[in-house]
Amino acid sequence: MSYRLKERVQLGRFIAVEGGEGVGKSSFVRSLAEHLRASGRTLITSREPGGTPVADALRALFAKPPGDEPLSIVTEALMVSAGRAQHCDRVIRPALAAGKWVLCDRFADSTRVYQGVLGGLSPVVTEQLIEISTAGLRPDLTFVLDCPVSVSLSRLGQRVSDQQDAIERYDGVKAQDHERRRLAYSELLKRDPNGHVRIDAGLTTEAMVAAALAELEARFGQV
Repeated sequence: MSYRLKERVQLGRFIAVEGGEGVGKSSFVRSLAEHLRASGRTLITSREPGGTPVADALRALFAKPPGDEPLSIVTEALMVSAGRAQHCDRVIRPALAAGKWVLCDRFADSTRVYQGVLGGLSPVVTEQLIEISTAGLRPDLTFVLDCPVSVSLSRLGQRVSDQQDAIERYDGVKAQDHERRRLAYSELLKRDPNGHVRIDAGLTTEAMVAAALAELEARFGQV
């Protein structure tokens, strides 16, 4: 196991992007990916829930259950965990082993925040599901996009989603729930400051990406 982990660090980098709703993750991921590819990195972008045909099918059920049947928090956690296991095995690990960088819109921290802190799933169960679904795979670095809730709510009010599998139920909650998400991500930043870096999502996308590139270069060399 130690050999495999050492090999992964040498060959590829796994970068996750996290944050609540309305912080600009999609634009940030697209722009950061463009810059990394322009610098010569062989990179794939992915997302969770999703990332493979099977995981995308689970995402569609997760986003819009048949008959609008409400999902229990256990069902939510099991669905995203099943998709993550498939995603890790079929996409992320093979890409890293091939020397590629992986830039992923959400990963295990989203389970900690959405199904754990907000959904009420116990930390013990949450971590067990994450360990099972990832088999110990962790990002080399996680960017946490963060801005005041008033800013993210304003953006959500202007956002028009054209994705059939958009998880819109996360957008339309009360302001205090958005604040709880923000605080949960802040706790993750405090808990693991070496593995997590806050990006000021109140800035322009260009400024956010510049900050991310500077961090990547400081940690991993020229990007």
